[in-house]
Amino acid sequence: MSLLQPEFETEAEDWRNWSAEEKQAFLLTMRQRRAPWPEQARPDQLPPDHDDWATLLLTGGRGSGKTWAGAHLLKDEIEKDPLKDTEGPGEWGIVAPTFGDARDKCVEGESGFLAAFHTTRNEVDGGYSPTVEKWNRSIGEMYLRDGTKIVIDGADDGAPTIQGTNLRGAWCDEIGLWKKWKEAFDEALGYAVRKGRARRIATGTPKRDKPARALIKRLLADPRVISRRLLTADNWHNLSEVFKETALLTKDTELGRQELEGLLLDEAEGALWKREWLAHGRLDPRQAPGNWGRRVLALDPADGEYEGDEQAWALVAESGGRYYLLDSEGMRKTPTTWLERAVTLADSAGAAIVVEKNHGGAFLLELLEQVMNDLGLRVPVLEVHASDGKRTRAEPVAMLYEQGFNRDLPMVHHVGEFPDLEDQQCNWTGEPGIPSPDRMDALVWGITALMKGVGTQKRRKVKAGAR
Repeated sequence: MSLLQPEFETEAEDWRNWSAEEKQAFLLTMRQRRAPWPEQARPDQLPPDHDDWATLLLTGGRGSGKTWAGAHLLKDEIEKDPLKDTEGPGEWGIVAPTFGDARDKCVEGESGFLAAFHTTRNEVDGGYSPTVEKWNRSIGEMYLRDGTKIVIDGADDGAPTIQGTNLRGAWCDEIGLWKKWKEAFDEALGYAVRKGRARRIATGTPKRDKPARALIKRLLADPRVISRRLLTADNWHNLSEVFKETALLTKDTELGRQELEGLLLDEAEGALWKREWLAHGRLDPRQAPGNWGRRVLALDPADGEYEGDEQAWALVAESGGRYYLLDSEGMRKTPTTWLERAVTLADSAGAAIVVEKNHGGAFLLELLEQVMNDLGLRVPVLEVHASDGKRTRAEPVAMLYEQGFNRDLPMVHHVGEFPDLEDQQCNWTGEPGIPSPDRMDALVWGITALMKGVGTQKRRKVKAGAR
């Protein structure tokens, strides 16, 4: 029995004798008592508050509420259809990786389309659903009580059923798994969604190793697409304890970044690093040598040119002619708070601080001196001067990773996982408009200093950037 049916036993006995019309009226009354979707949703699950959009992309982790949002967003589009008053109800589409996915998850699933309309398959089959008149799960066609038609299809077949329809909007679920995404998204849906506001709502967890990563990358880069990222952690209270335990095992790993945070982990064409190079030299912290020859904590201050740019540092050590990244962090605090953390870390690690003199100038050095005085700590400060651009400075360091990979003898080891830094390494190309790679730049400064023999307890000036 549906959760919307009477709760009391006496009413439940009467329910069996009610007519279909009486059941519909009762369920409709119950449905109308529920809070509207916008009042239940998180801000990241809602569309923009303006009408000037055609594609909404919700990427997210497992259990982050993508499906629930997709179903409700399509429902809202249908209910607010501007053509309904003039041309009557129209056609809409739901496309998932397979026809079965669209039927079992997007329509009949716990967070699917029927649930968004506060009804169930049993109610539809019994003829007393207040919102859905008919659902033919064999051919994938649904009719709402007002005459609206919804067609479902599978992208792995190229969504052939969608071709030839006149859709006013569509929900595209798990687009990161679509095998024939060009045929389904660009051809079938691209030409079928052509009536009314003609909106496409796309949801899914990006997959680095799937063909559709090219589609997600394209959508993320398209300024006309509204992109939102949903985190598994934001829906934590709705998830089972067993799932949480399993999920936490992958926290702060590349898999976790993909499956829990919905990030597209990929390598940008033209980036200096490849993920296989990083993985080749990765060490478990328990495998690290520990007998460090030299250590530096390289700083990269925020320059204010890009919104959200971090103040970053990288703690790098040398041992036996190889380089080891021990820590990488970024923060958006005041310069004083950032430097206090840096000085404390450098002191505990026995490292010299590397700071770019012409990035922040005398102010940064004076503030660093003041922070050390306030903390009562003295660490060596190595001033470096940037004579070349970021990419030119980074190339010799990237070559160390590549040479170590090609020779099967890593020259640079990441001691642990550093997902934010590694995303920057494998995606920054130096093209105009790409955010400044704060953590990557700190790493480059640190390894460059060690390559030049810096890291002793003597204050020195180093000119960086020479090949």
